[in-house]
Amino acid sequence: MNAITEVKAAEEATDLQKPAFDTNLMARTETILSPRFYTTDFEAMDKLDISLVREEWDVLMAEFKADRNRGHFKRNEAFDNLDLDALPDGLREEFVDFLVSSITSEFSGCVLYAEIKKRATSAHVRDLFRYMSRDE
Repeated sequence: MNAITEVKAAEEATDLQKPAFDTNLMARTETILSPRFYTTDFEAMDKLDISLVREEWDVLMAEFKADRNRGHFKRNEAFDNLDLDALPDGLREEFVDFLVSSITSEFSGCVLYAEIKKRATSAHVRDLFRYMSRDE
């Protein structure tokens, strides 16, 4: 039985009006949008020469350092009454699927970027991937 079949079987097995979701199972399901496990050529990254783009690099790094999105997402009272079960048929399932794939992708990127930061010897590469990992 593949993961999608298992999810559907779990949905059919519930006595509740709305299907129960195993988001852990959904995150492990192989789909077109599933994150992939990457390999990285750390030696090649350490050899990157930013001298030709120094001006643009400095602007980019200043934007990362400023972290303008830090206060962008704020939980307020509108979240207190959020009821996913009240969403119309089909929309809840699509929304949960979107959330699971988004969180899985963000986590995958965070792990990849943190590993690059950890293993890189170039200060420029480490700084860049420190910010990118933070932002994932």
